[in-house]
Amino acid sequence: MKKFQSPHPGFACQKITINAPPCLPAGRSHRKRDEIKKHWNTKNWVRAVFFLFLVFVLITPVFAADAPAFQADAAYGKLTVYSDIPGSDIYVDAKFVGQDRAMISNIPVGKHYVRVVKNETTIQSGLVDVKEGEETIIVAKPSEDELLSKIKKPNQVLLFGGMTSVGYDETNPSGSYSLSYRMQLGMGTEVKFAIPLIDSYVNLGFFLNYPSTITSGTTEGQMAISSPYVCISKDLFKSGPLKFGAGLGLNYGIFNPGGSTMISIASRIGYMYYFEGFRNVADNQQIAVRIGYIIYNGKSATKLGPGDVSCAGFFLQGGVSYQL
Repeated sequence: MKKFQSPHPGFACQKITINAPPCLPAGRSHRKRDEIKKHWNTKNWVRAVFFLFLVFVLITPVFAADAPAFQADAAYGKLTVYSDIPGSDIYVDAKFVGQDRAMISNIPVGKHYVRVVKNETTIQSGLVDVKEGEETIIVAKPSEDELLSKIKKPNQVLLFGGMTSVGYDETNPSGSYSLSYRMQLGMGTEVKFAIPLIDSYVNLGFFLNYPSTITSGTTEGQMAISSPYVCISKDLFKSGPLKFGAGLGLNYGIFNPGGSTMISIASRIGYMYYFEGFRNVADNQQIAVRIGYIIYNGKSATKLGPGDVSCAGFFLQGGVSYQL
């Protein structure tokens, strides 16, 4: 037992008695300390595991409750569009979804723009309201007078540029020969008149080519072949905004010699055939591409007598078509 007194004289001091613990042998002291440390670590591990378990139990129901709310935000309905007009294209929100009949099983609820088109002309259009879990049905069925006016094929005007790659072959009393003729560039215009009874078009057009080089041995000259033409064309099939067709007809080649070219060729009837494709870009506007084969015929005048001229090859045209 130890007694303590105040180090400052003149101050009262209460005696404090501290009972020291009994001394343990060195080995027992270390073992006791290890047991206390081990017991403390075990208790903390138990507390940590229990705390994590408690957090898991409390937080899991919160996420489970939020999941249905998130799914409820993505609500869907069903939209079905019918058209009583054969060959009608159906668009929903400016996207092609089918022809004559279209069904969208999972469409977000809310307002959607529906448009029914026949021959690039709108038959019926408007906003529809799709409700959750319900089917919305639209039937495109205009009045009889409106139907007759809208299914009538529109006339069109085509503005285009192109290239023509033909050869030059001539047969006259002195024999037959062929000349090298470079590709011609040009432009033209065409009017397509619709014939509803046979679902076809009569096409009247003119193609103006610029002079190109024609070579005879070491001599070069310039010549252009332009032509008015008349053709009959027909649409073969459609796929959404795309339309494909074919045509054939007659042309009247006009041979225009240029500088350093001393030749006279009278025009004769030739022929042509082609395949064409159109893509809608607006209600009254289409992009057009045409590739075909053409033969220009003519009659040349030589010192020995007249000769037959034939210029045959391929052509490629591209432009824009507008409804009249």
